[in-house]
Amino acid sequence: MKRQLPGQVRSLVRQGPTILVLLVLCGLGFYGHRTGWTVPKISTLWGRSQGPEKEDWCQLHNVPDSKCIACHPELAGADPKDWCKEHGVPESKCTVCHPEILTKGQADDWCQEHGVPESQCTICHPEIAVKGEPPASPSSAAVSLDPGVKPARSPFACQTHLLRVQFASAEAVAKAGIQLAAVEERPMAASIKANGEIDYDQTRVAHLSSKVFGTVFRVEKELGQAVNKGELVALVDGAEVGRAKADLLQAVALVDLKEKTFERVKASSDKGLRTLAELQEAEAALRDARVRLLSAEQALVNLGMPVRAVDLGGLPEEKSAERLRFIGLPEPVAATLGAETLTANLIPVNAPFDGVVVSRSVVAGEVVDPTKTMFVVADTRRMWAILDVRVEDMGGLSLGQAVTFQGPDLAAVGKVTWISTAVDEKTRTLRVRADLENPDGRLHAHTFGTARITTRETPSAIAVPSEAVQWEGCCHVVFVRLTDEVFGTRKVRLGVRSGGFTEVIVGVVPGEVVVTTGSHVLKSEILKSKLGAGCVDE
Repeated sequence: MKRQLPGQVRSLVRQGPTILVLLVLCGLGFYGHRTGWTVPKISTLWGRSQGPEKEDWCQLHNVPDSKCIACHPELAGADPKDWCKEHGVPESKCTVCHPEILTKGQADDWCQEHGVPESQCTICHPEIAVKGEPPASPSSAAVSLDPGVKPARSPFACQTHLLRVQFASAEAVAKAGIQLAAVEERPMAASIKANGEIDYDQTRVAHLSSKVFGTVFRVEKELGQAVNKGELVALVDGAEVGRAKADLLQAVALVDLKEKTFERVKASSDKGLRTLAELQEAEAALRDARVRLLSAEQALVNLGMPVRAVDLGGLPEEKSAERLRFIGLPEPVAATLGAETLTANLIPVNAPFDGVVVSRSVVAGEVVDPTKTMFVVADTRRMWAILDVRVEDMGGLSLGQAVTFQGPDLAAVGKVTWISTAVDEKTRTLRVRADLENPDGRLHAHTFGTARITTRETPSAIAVPSEAVQWEGCCHVVFVRLTDEVFGTRKVRLGVRSGGFTEVIVGVVPGEVVVTTGSHVLKSEILKSKLGAGCVDE
């Protein structure tokens, strides 16, 4: 007969597996809490070491602990006893923890002449440059103080330039998408951008009209046709022209009569047959006749029909009238009129210079007068660009500066020839005029476009790719490669931007290597450090 176990024992036996599982879970929790929930490798369980390459790691900054200049500032030459671990700078210079450092509202490291930290002024101290060659092709990072900086004199409190950005390895740099480029020398030009409009050169535009009241007898040129200087554009039939010609003929005949009378009276006076009074009267009459002739000549000259009375003297009346009939008209045109054209009132309208008929507003038979524009002729070989320059840009303007005008499918170059002395009251812009050469006629009046006025040209300027420049809150910076894993923050003063490059007036020198693509990653790291109350923190 089997012996029965007590009830309590039987219950304990049945609950044994559950209790065992709970004990295992508690032990696992205790072990995980003590080890950071890491599972050792088999080699560790068998007593083999994991190796220094896995133990040597700074979890806070994600770089090898033996190289972490943020945790071990002595690696970069800094004093570990004077170190603010929270902000990664010397404790004696940490303006966040000790704002009293900036009691004067400024730090001490500043080059007054060039406007950058003295410790980074590449003009005063070219020896600070770290030159090298960028790689043929192009995270986690830590920020630390550059131990080589000087404690400084500056009107600014920003100390961003003291920071370095460190990567775990060169592979980590590439994985973060960081690309590098060399600082180089290249031609750079400063320019002003302005909107504008093409127009005719108003010194080469003529508005042609008739010099007398009349009607259009014939139109010789059509819209768009080219004309040469002095070429006939139209003929106008004006009664005033006929009267002027008749006055000239009468004046010529009168002078001839008075000259004969004076000679006869003078001969008689010499013989004592005429009194002195009669001689003086004949002489006065001759003078009046000559004045009248001069007035008649000038009337035709004013109408564009130059004529000399001496050419008509001695000719029969019919010949003189025939000669005056088509005076001022080109011979080929006069030949086409023929004898059947009875009017002598024709006056030519001629082109004053070589150009193109850009406007025509009359037809044959239309009544015209001196106030009505019949044609507009323009010399389009040179055009004007009328530009509106912003007030804030007008300080760099001067006569003779090069201008590039860009319009729809066209481009032209020229020079500034006029700058207004007043700002437009409505647009609040300054009107500037540039002369543009247009030998092939590609520029058309009233075309809108954009112009760039070159205010300064530098044949050899220090420049970096524009994507290398970052604005970190109070100043522009670039990141200079110090080693394959460490990059220094360099404050820079910028010049002009052109063709994807930015001129650097001071801050870097040719031959140094800067971060281009991915520079924003380094910027975000230095902003995390919040160094300098006047820089990142508001």
